[in-house]
Amino acid sequence: MSGSGMRGRGVSGGAALRLPARAKLNLWLRVVGRRADGYHLLTTLFHALELHDDVAVALADQGIAMAITADAPVLAVPPGPGNLVEQALHALAERVGYRGGFRAQLHKRIPHGGGLGGGSSDAAAALRLGNALLGAPLAAAELQALAASLGADCAFFLRGGSQWGRGVGDELSPAQVAARHFVLVCPPFGCPTVAVYKTFAALWQERAPDDTVEQNPAVDEPEALLQRGFRNDLRAAAERVQPALAPLRQRVAELAGQEVSMTGSGSTLFVPFAVASDAQRCAQDLEPLAADGVRILVTRSAAAGVDAPTAI
Repeated sequence: MSGSGMRGRGVSGGAALRLPARAKLNLWLRVVGRRADGYHLLTTLFHALELHDDVAVALADQGIAMAITADAPVLAVPPGPGNLVEQALHALAERVGYRGGFRAQLHKRIPHGGGLGGGSSDAAAALRLGNALLGAPLAAAELQALAASLGADCAFFLRGGSQWGRGVGDELSPAQVAARHFVLVCPPFGCPTVAVYKTFAALWQERAPDDTVEQNPAVDEPEALLQRGFRNDLRAAAERVQPALAPLRQRVAELAGQEVSMTGSGSTLFVPFAVASDAQRCAQDLEPLAADGVRILVTRSAAAGVDAPTAI
């Protein structure tokens, strides 16, 4: 991890611990309903990637001190109360009655605001690290509930691998998905989640519900679904919110020579491949997009399960 201040031992004498905080894709996303409070109900297939941030945490005497570095300035996020790592550590301390503090360091590689779940993944890693440093006062189910309170997809990152997400995305069950290589196309703009869902709700009212709702999809056979396409019901709404997204998707499809999908509520697009060399070739074909500020990343499926914390 780049940056300083996290090597050795924490202020309170304990070792600093580190975890990779992995990005995710929604390989398949359908909106299946809407709750009375306005939240949309989903059936989605979460899939963890090797692309990751690094999160390190140590115990401190008081407060939360946080340092943030990044592979590139555009990837950096600000510290402070709005940062999900700080929110996670505050929530953990309050939940377990811990009166001390934490020192945290975050190194960013995952583009933010693009549907890759970087902030939620960082928060989940911070929860796991803080809980481990405190002697694991929260059992897995309790940690899962705390993660869900921080964000709908935060709970997924405590499990990793591939998971079906139901409800608002926090009701999880394991899924078997073949490993793939992915080319990620990250525009220089994001798609605000609230705006995308609001636009989706308006579009939904314009058409028959049966066009969107699938009450009982065959969620036990993900590969069969993916053979029919990497679907995302939110794509049309995202392209309304960010009009530049549709022509970018079409341009990527032309250069890549195959269908292009979107993760989450956007704006990141992805192209899947079975073979690493094909993904590398596609990334080279997409290089002209860099002139418009588009980032092209090549990654692959993460191993199943979650990473173990390591001492630093």
